[in-house]
Amino acid sequence: MSTVSSVSALPTASDPTKAAELAKLAGFDRQTKKTLDQGDFLKLLATQLANQDPLSPSNDLNSISQMATFSSIEQTGDLVKSLKAFIVSQDFASAQNMLGKYVTVTKDNATVSGVVDTVGYDEDGVSIIKIGEQTFSPADVTEVRTAAPAAAAGA
Repeated sequence: MSTVSSVSALPTASDPTKAAELAKLAGFDRQTKKTLDQGDFLKLLATQLANQDPLSPSNDLNSISQMATFSSIEQTGDLVKSLKAFIVSQDFASAQNMLGKYVTVTKDNATVSGVVDTVGYDEDGVSIIKIGEQTFSPADVTEVRTAAPAAAAGA
């Protein structure tokens, strides 16, 4: 009968008291990441699959599913940020197209018409147009003309 000599266990990343021992191991990269990318997810997936319990594989797959969900939520958040930036740039481009044109603005049941003198952003980063000293949102514009109507020009 042969005896098996005890093998000293390697420190694991889940044991913070062993971090110094881990840092000494060849190939150990102890850089903290704030976000996980697709490469990290694939490494985690490969490790999970290689070390899963063959008698209950779904337990390990649950954690992989949670990680995929987390990654999906993060990507959705990034997409929302990109879409917001796109909308702001499109809104400003729309405002720029009104520059020098005669517009009619309807706001709070009042109508104001005139030539757009200035376009820009307000303190909240929302596009604005100015007719004289009055400031309006491009979304409130109900009509755009290249020149003032004849009746308004003679008035």
